[in-house]
Amino acid sequence: MNKIKPTIVVFGCTGTVGTEVIRQLQKEDCNVRGVLRTPDRPHPISYSSNITYVNADLKSPEQVYNACMGADALFLLTATSPYQVEYEINVIAAAKKCGVKRVVKLSAPILHSEAHVQVSEWHHQIDEYLINTIDEYCCLRPHSFMQNWERNTFTIQAFGKIYGALGTAKRNYIDCRDVAAVAVHYLLSPNAVRESSVVLAGPQALTNQEIASKLSLVTGRAIEYVDISPEEFYNKLTKRAKLPNWLANHIVELDNLANHVPEPIYDTVTNLIGQKPRIIDEYFQESRHLFKRKSLLKMIF
Repeated sequence: MNKIKPTIVVFGCTGTVGTEVIRQLQKEDCNVRGVLRTPDRPHPISYSSNITYVNADLKSPEQVYNACMGADALFLLTATSPYQVEYEINVIAAAKKCGVKRVVKLSAPILHSEAHVQVSEWHHQIDEYLINTIDEYCCLRPHSFMQNWERNTFTIQAFGKIYGALGTAKRNYIDCRDVAAVAVHYLLSPNAVRESSVVLAGPQALTNQEIASKLSLVTGRAIEYVDISPEEFYNKLTKRAKLPNWLANHIVELDNLANHVPEPIYDTVTNLIGQKPRIIDEYFQESRHLFKRKSLLKMIF
């Protein structure tokens, strides 16, 4: 008798982590179904023998239910936004109704009393619902993504500067591809999965001064970190970068968190999946074109 391949549904399949989850699942003995928020959204990975797509409005329980039908496991990551709690609880409820056995969710570090992070509180609400609803669950908790440095490309390209309110505190960065590898490990694990907190840490914690030095090396020009107050940082993010208030507040809160709660200094990926995580020097080298100097006039027009 032929073995029935498991079906894995991926919510957030067009995001940086979700795309990589699909890319890695493509090589596995399973069927993969990516969920698109709109039907005309470009497919992150081309159709293949084991990859298909559906579209679903996350506000519609019926559409989310249809997207989950027949799934054995589900990867859950919707775009961070004030609607995230509503959307992800809708997905978990639909998964339960469809009989989905396992949900692997990308979450956030567990909150500490020393610092307030609103987005982490959103994740906590979703995590609690997940743990009380689905038989098998896994909450992955990375601190910082290497790819988030792409938010800083404008000031680095135009002015050779990084702005922040981190002081000399260190952040631990992990590559999204390594996060995806851990997610795939748990999605396909033959063993029961009940992990409420899997901390994902990269190989080292770095200050922004150290990051500036690494970027200087790969771009061939001096990159400087400029430390400013949380209030100044928030104003730059909202008034200059035009970020929504909630996102600017989140970025400032993350710097504040790192100032109050030291982040891991060693990786956790090796022990989880038996492979060492990428170092940030690798990421900066392959992404150096994103940070190299460009004409300010060209960037504006």
